[in-house]
Amino acid sequence: MKILHVCETAIGGIASHLNMICQLDDTNVNVVLAPEDHTKGMDTKLDVRSFPSNGRNLRSIFSMMRAARRTIWAEKPDIVFFHSTFTLLALAISNRGKSRPAYIYCAHGWSRCRYSEGSLKQRIVRLIEGKLCGLADQIVNISYTEKQLADDGGYLGQHIVIENAVPDRAANAHNHLLEHHKDTLNLLFVGRFDRQKGLDILVSAFAKARKIRPDLRLHIIGSAILDDPDAVKMPEGVSVLGWVDKDDIDSWYGSVDALIVPSRWEGFGLVVPEALRNGTPVLVSDRGALSSLIEPGKTGDVFELSEESIIECLTSLDKKVLNSRRKDARALYEERFTVNRLADQLHDLYKSVAG
Repeated sequence: MKILHVCETAIGGIASHLNMICQLDDTNVNVVLAPEDHTKGMDTKLDVRSFPSNGRNLRSIFSMMRAARRTIWAEKPDIVFFHSTFTLLALAISNRGKSRPAYIYCAHGWSRCRYSEGSLKQRIVRLIEGKLCGLADQIVNISYTEKQLADDGGYLGQHIVIENAVPDRAANAHNHLLEHHKDTLNLLFVGRFDRQKGLDILVSAFAKARKIRPDLRLHIIGSAILDDPDAVKMPEGVSVLGWVDKDDIDSWYGSVDALIVPSRWEGFGLVVPEALRNGTPVLVSDRGALSSLIEPGKTGDVFELSEESIIECLTSLDKKVLNSRRKDARALYEERFTVNRLADQLHDLYKSVAG
């Protein structure tokens, strides 16, 4: 079976997801169409085609739409899998004849969540994505929260839930990176320095919490996408590591006491199961799907996304309590977020739509 994956962005979580799902079943032939400036994030083993792109603008979107039509015609795939918001436009202009391939769509987080509830922008986005997604034969929601959003919004089409997954912990990972910080409570943030990820509110709250709890330390993996003159200023007790090699990320997850995820919106949040696979409990905001990915009081905790609530959460942390949750955190990963589970569900999906 040949599957063409059409992307208007292939960075961050989407790139990680594609790199994984395209190599789950060697009986399938996978082709990825992505922006030329995003192909560096794709695994070199994959068959990746590209189209000219210089950011998220009309010229790049039209380039993606033209490339999608040409590639569908040339490759004649059994299934076309459209990933993320603007590929809905490529889906809309795709062949609707009887001999066409099957179409699957995944938003990787509905765009309506980026806008204030009830605002004009949100109503427009909700109308557009809610109508266009119905052109696909099957819509994949990456979390049950996303599926509920689609149901509540009256989104058209056949919707299912296939939760994201992550590969197991790296074989060479260890939990000893912070041996010299045994007397401190170590937290980890992983992600881009942008508004969605909420690093600004976390750092502000952390600076105030550390005046009450000087044993707190925050380790940050990630960086800003663009040079930002208003970049977040890091207070004492914060170390910025930049992006670390993927072979080292599990050692960081395993060495800290907890991961903290203060996102303003998330359709899923791959960093959560990445931490859980290392037995690391997770502290998450009450936004998007995050709270549904953990078991509060057992594998992590949920805080309201406000500076006051984050301060309260940070100052109440107990190192021994967090350590006692590591076994349950690992068990939750094995129960819900393994690659084998994802492979089985995708196999069934492909078989049903292509059949």
